[in-house]
Amino acid sequence: MKNLYLRSMLAAACAVTLAACGGSGGNLYLQGAVTGLAKDGLILLNDGEKLPISANQTSFVFTKLIKTDDRYEISILQQPKGAVCSMNNGTGKATSYSVSTASVSCITNTYPLSGTITGLTAGGLRLVMGPNGTSPLAGTTSYKFDSVPDGAPYSISVLTQPTGLKCRFQGSASADGSDTVGTMGSAATTAATLDCTPQ
Repeated sequence: MKNLYLRSMLAAACAVTLAACGGSGGNLYLQGAVTGLAKDGLILLNDGEKLPISANQTSFVFTKLIKTDDRYEISILQQPKGAVCSMNNGTGKATSYSVSTASVSCITNTYPLSGTITGLTAGGLRLVMGPNGTSPLAGTTSYKFDSVPDGAPYSISVLTQPTGLKCRFQGSASADGSDTVGTMGSAATTAATLDCTPQ
């Protein structure tokens, strides 16, 4: 009777141990890192589970746990609008540790941002947007900034005025009209017109 009791207790202990180690169900996380995601809309997929990833998120964790020796295959079910993401190390077999080697890297699409210039009869104009700048020559009728990220806020400013002229952006919220702000579209986008007049 004592031996039967001991064997029952041992069997119960083994069952608990197996459950804790994934023997009767998953207890390992399937997770990874996310870089460069500036747009909503990304959805990952593994074993039927769809996992939405929000803009600026830096990691992901599937809610469905896996167990030792389970195979996993993480794929991109849906790309975010205005960006392209790629999966790295998304396929493998789980060991006795949670999987954290998978990663997603994203690149936001970029487009040119341009606008019209009127009355630029002299040189010296310098426009800047963040670290980028352009210096339209006298007689130029447009300005352009290349490679502006989809959906990014932008601010263009007049850093230096042309000789003998005062240039102002149409619709500018600043008192002197020296800057214009907006949000980049999902294609080539037109910014405010810059009007230049004699001082």
